[in-house]
Amino acid sequence: MSISDLLNVSKMGLLSSQSALMTVSHNIANVNTAGYSRQTVEFQARSANKHSSIGNGVDIANVARSVDALVDKRIIAGSAEEGRLEARDRYLTIIENVFNEMDKDGLASRLDSFFSSMDGLADNPTNPVSRADTVAGAESLANHIQKMHQTLSETALPVDQEISGMIDDINTLLSNLKSLDATIVSREVTGPALDLKDQRHDLVSQLGSLIDISVLQMDNGGIQVFTSHGQKLLMDSQFSATLARSGQTTESGFAGIEINGTEFDTTDFVKGGKLKGLLEVRDEVIYGKEGVLTQLDALVDEIRFQTNVVSSQTVSETMYKSQTGVFDLGNDLNTAMNALIPYPELVKVGTPPVQVKGTAPADVLRVTAGTLTFAVGKDADHLKLESVEIDPSRTLQENMEEIDAISGLNATVDANNRLVLTADSGTQYGVVSDSSGFMAAMGIGAIFTGSGSSDMGVNEALIADPDQFGVAKLTVDDPTNPTKVTFNNADNRGALALGRVRERESKFTLDSYKGTQLGSEGTFSFYYATMVGLFGATVSRNSEALTTQQSAQSFLTDLRDSISGVSLEEELTELIRFQQSFQASSKMVSSADDLFQTIIGMV
Repeated sequence: MSISDLLNVSKMGLLSSQSALMTVSHNIANVNTAGYSRQTVEFQARSANKHSSIGNGVDIANVARSVDALVDKRIIAGSAEEGRLEARDRYLTIIENVFNEMDKDGLASRLDSFFSSMDGLADNPTNPVSRADTVAGAESLANHIQKMHQTLSETALPVDQEISGMIDDINTLLSNLKSLDATIVSREVTGPALDLKDQRHDLVSQLGSLIDISVLQMDNGGIQVFTSHGQKLLMDSQFSATLARSGQTTESGFAGIEINGTEFDTTDFVKGGKLKGLLEVRDEVIYGKEGVLTQLDALVDEIRFQTNVVSSQTVSETMYKSQTGVFDLGNDLNTAMNALIPYPELVKVGTPPVQVKGTAPADVLRVTAGTLTFAVGKDADHLKLESVEIDPSRTLQENMEEIDAISGLNATVDANNRLVLTADSGTQYGVVSDSSGFMAAMGIGAIFTGSGSSDMGVNEALIADPDQFGVAKLTVDDPTNPTKVTFNNADNRGALALGRVRERESKFTLDSYKGTQLGSEGTFSFYYATMVGLFGATVSRNSEALTTQQSAQSFLTDLRDSISGVSLEEELTELIRFQQSFQASSKMVSSADDLFQTIIGMV
């Protein structure tokens, strides 16, 4: 080896040590930089040339980021689940407050108060104050239910707005990732773009917390980002997807999501991230088939109908001259009742299917084939039994005509499209029994109005005149074959029957067209308690899962920091090592120079 070769080897040692010192200095400077990955220098020996067996010094083989791809992948996947649970937790806590019964002023206590008022009414059926208190209790119950619905539905609005904002954030991240990835690919032609890859990893991590993704590393240094199971390409160095709200609506009535102009099935393509958590809160927790609004609606529908079934078969102190139903009959009186679409249900009909909003009374599908019996006469001592058969396969018009055919009783439709029963002059009437549920479905003698929790109210006729509240029941001589009916204005059996509605112990199926059922046998209070308990369990499970996931993410983050983080102690050790290496190479240059000067002096 010549002296020039020795100088060249020393020079390569100097340059390599200098590069290593620069790398260590870069690490120390970025010790507090979030997302920075420690960089390391990989050395390789320079091979001997063909004229010598002695090596030619050292080269920098590579400068690499200290990363563990598996750990990074697990962190991104875990951040998606953490984001989903965190988004759910924020809104589940808000929703839980709607069902707070701790202050004894919730739905359970109002239900109990309303039905308990029947006991006081039964004790003194002729007392107008008791009737007024009962009507006031019904109003309090209905108003509280409306408030619950309003709060729940209003909770869904900020969730939907946050979804729109999150879509914008996802689009921004995808666009920035595309630009950054293209820069990395171009830089990788001449050398590793380490700091840019750290920036890219940070953007990928942010994206992964919003929507679950999978990342594929490319040979050219770039990446491809897909939805978590690889169904949709979201980004590469040449492309970034664009998400937007679509013109189609979801089953919960909100605008859907499209990707590059094509409807984006979030159920199949989005499995995690904050976006998934928000979609679950809006479309499942609140509005889904098992959602709190759906369950509340189902329970309220049952309370309304079961109460109205009983109240429609009661009479006031003076029986009735006229009654007006509380429900709009809809715009189709000439279609079979069992083929009508109740308000406010949305169903898909036709080819291609389109959503149609129902307009028939909310309880029209609850009407069954049965007998409707009236007592009609000039006074309580001259009442005559009149019965008609109600058939749900007939139209509303046909069933009303059956009632209208009763002597002394008229069935018409008023300007508000409601059924009106009117007795002839000098005649009064009352409902003895109704095994079909027709009167309740039409709202004759009803206590509660509305089609669900959003518009539950109280019959305006009762609010205007509580004396119209049905406290009594008509008495027949033989329930199986009645021939004589009597009336006592001090009778309290109607109030007692209404009080027993809350004690109903037989299992009932909540409206089949709503697609939900609360389950086991029990009272209304039991159903509500079950609903609240199940939701509380959901909140608890989500909270526990979030705590567990946060612990797992903390462990993975600590593990990544131990691999990729900068340790000042380690860097100072490396600094000393490379400094000594640099000094040694400098000494070699000095020694080679001395040798060279000695040789020159010998000439």
